[in-house]
Amino acid sequence: MTNTTKGGILLVAAGTALLLTQLGVIPGDLFLLLLGLGFCLTYVLMGGRKEYGSVGFLIPGMVLLAIGSFAALQSRQIISDTVPGFFFLALGLSFLGVFLVHTFWFRELDHGERFWPLYPAAGLMLFAALLTIQDIWRWDFPLQIMNYIWVIVLIGVGLWLILGSRKNKENS
Repeated sequence: MTNTTKGGILLVAAGTALLLTQLGVIPGDLFLLLLGLGFCLTYVLMGGRKEYGSVGFLIPGMVLLAIGSFAALQSRQIISDTVPGFFFLALGLSFLGVFLVHTFWFRELDHGERFWPLYPAAGLMLFAALLTIQDIWRWDFPLQIMNYIWVIVLIGVGLWLILGSRKNKENS
């Protein structure tokens, strides 16, 4: 089966699921889960871990599965609408899943190419923890100070990258 055929199958399946959702046959949260599974299936059909580039199907698949799972849990009132930390935890877990399923296995890659999913995973999970702390303790302090912490972190990482690239040029 060619990649074009596989892509065509994915589009037909996504279009059919979207049509059934618009007709009210499939609930919206189930559509998100089906679409996420479709992207994950396409990841497998396109070779999975055989090529690093196939991660482009796994990322939206995992993110859609996380959002769909969150929506399904919310619509069935398993989790409350007032606890936003769960949403960001689910997104963080989706990036952790990308790392565990795909990038972890490419040992020949440099650190950045191999471990990049851990950075958004950690950031999203940290944000989820702060939202949960705020919700439990009814405390606004962590989120108000986050506006300044993110700016400081961005500036700090930028300076670290600039200084690191200068050191690499000097050592070359």
